[in-house]
Amino acid sequence: MKRLDLRAAFYGGAGFTLYHAWGPNSALPLSPHFHDEYLICAQLVGEEECQVSGKIQRFSAGEVVLINPQQVHTGNQTANEELEYLSLYVDRSLVERLANELGAPSAAPEFTVVKTGPQPELIHRMIELLCLVRESGTHALYPGLEPPSEPDVELVPSPEPTPTGPSPRTPGLDVETALREVVVHAFEDFSNLRQPMLRSTNRVSHRRIARSVEYIRELDPQAEAASVTLDQLAEVAGLSKYHFLRQFSSAVGMTPGAYLRTLRLCQAARKLRTTDMPILEIALSVGFADHPSFSRAFARHMGMTPSEYQKLGPL
Repeated sequence: MKRLDLRAAFYGGAGFTLYHAWGPNSALPLSPHFHDEYLICAQLVGEEECQVSGKIQRFSAGEVVLINPQQVHTGNQTANEELEYLSLYVDRSLVERLANELGAPSAAPEFTVVKTGPQPELIHRMIELLCLVRESGTHALYPGLEPPSEPDVELVPSPEPTPTGPSPRTPGLDVETALREVVVHAFEDFSNLRQPMLRSTNRVSHRRIARSVEYIRELDPQAEAASVTLDQLAEVAGLSKYHFLRQFSSAVGMTPGAYLRTLRLCQAARKLRTTDMPILEIALSVGFADHPSFSRAFARHMGMTPSEYQKLGPL
């Protein structure tokens, strides 16, 4: 299989993770997945395609994609061309704090659009944030090992390019303020922060399936995955087993089993950044039998090993 020429860097800080990818043929197709954070993704160069909540979304340079916590999406796909993009993962607690500071009626707002039109100001602010975290000494991680997922991708440590966009930066701006500006801009313009009745793009319209999703989210993370059966989930939804499976996959974007596994990996990721628990203890706490199986699953999900992710620093 053709190797993709992907260059990538991860940065971590209080309340966020920032991922910068660039290079020719650098699209990274991924199977359906989700994260526990809000995602603000700015397309800097090239055109891409991804699937969000079961719908194909196409976006071009200058546009921004907005994804809510636990909203199922695929990785980017495109023809062979030069690409560059920034993906900002924002912790839910940071958004809740900002919503409270702003006096917003919605304490836990969600995005109400997936794709924006051209957003030069928002992208400029994201580029400012990238430049600041690179200069501030915040940890920058280039994964040294190829993630064990398809396609065959090499993440190569190399000097980063200057991101496309306006170059002058606001005098005296620091990382915390720059992050706040990006988040407030995105939520003021594209969420139900001020109007809680506006519908989130992550809402599961099928009420019975929504009931089963909430049931999965409330499960004890230490419970064995095998102990949660398809029959049990179908009963919660009030549907036959096979009808439930079809409806869940259609409404959510992945199977119930994949959703449960991904949710546990999200729980593990949070523990890696918010606690001092050893990695093995974290693996056992979310239902994995041992360190190796957890590390393989986590690397497929995050693109880096648990120890690499932990080095990004506390949230």
